[in-house]
Amino acid sequence: MPAVLAVLALAGLGTLVPATSAQADNWACNDNYTAAAYGYMYAYNDHSCHGGVIGYSSSWDSDWGNSNGPFQGTDTNKASSILNKGSIAVQFFNGTGQDWAGGYICLSRNEAYASNIADAYFTSDVQVTDAISSHRWVTESKCSDDSWAT
Repeated sequence: MPAVLAVLALAGLGTLVPATSAQADNWACNDNYTAAAYGYMYAYNDHSCHGGVIGYSSSWDSDWGNSNGPFQGTDTNKASSILNKGSIAVQFFNGTGQDWAGGYICLSRNEAYASNIADAYFTSDVQVTDAISSHRWVTESKCSDDSWAT
């Protein structure tokens, strides 16, 4: 009996050890993914799905900085993490307008989220963090192999 109590006491202490920051980052994005509405993409102000939601959308938005669409005004060029709970991929662009220019990145439905886009680059070689200006939903075949999501 004392041995069993000792094991239980040590197991209880193990739960008090703080998680690493990487684990905490994934927990935040995992929690946000679980809570997200199906069919929507989300953009967050800070990495790891922290800092508040900049916006979310089940449709497209060709200019996050104008007064039309789900993203408006100061939403442009602020995203540091993104989440996709849709049924297809989301293509994020550095440019604005329906010509969908400026380079892009994709977040597939299977990737779920990108908790830190600091090391990601658009197809135009521009860094992604704080540079997303528009998005649209596309089939997976419209996206190249974007394996940067974490």
